[in-house]
Amino acid sequence: MKTINLKKYYYPICKKDTFVEVPDEVADAIVEESRAEDANDAKQHYHCYSLDASPGMENHFPERAISPEDILMEKETEREQEAARALMMERLREALATLTPRQASCLHARFWEGKQFKEIAEAEGFTTSAAIVTVRNAIIKLQKYYIKRGWMEPLKEDAICTKKSPPKRNRKKTSAKKS
Repeated sequence: MKTINLKKYYYPICKKDTFVEVPDEVADAIVEESRAEDANDAKQHYHCYSLDASPGMENHFPERAISPEDILMEKETEREQEAARALMMERLREALATLTPRQASCLHARFWEGKQFKEIAEAEGFTTSAAIVTVRNAIIKLQKYYIKRGWMEPLKEDAICTKKSPPKRNRKKTSAKKS
């Protein structure tokens, strides 16, 4: 536990010396936020070239003060987002392991390297349409894997990567040529 003076960090709100004992992480978060605010103030002051420019007083109103609880909530939210990202990456690695080597290399080239289908086809040694179909089938396979594991909701009928054939046309059959 550390003891901090609220007047030092929250002057517009707390005008008298008020000493409070807080946990170490709260005190560290308050000090860190204060340093960042001081650095921002110095940066704003340094970059003001006009005598008419505002010194940035609008940033010092009491409603802009961040409470220690808000700082801790932000850090907790960041931790939760990191955990969710790690879980998402783990699931993606697991799903990518189910792809064929050709599908994996085409998918990697398309989305991680940002190559066009023509470039992928030239590098892999097949046609552009085969590259398109390979990437499309890889996406469908990943979607099915995610749905099977319960990590994703089933898609609606009009989704982009559903494997449906186009409707057949009704053509009139002609039995003999007209002359």
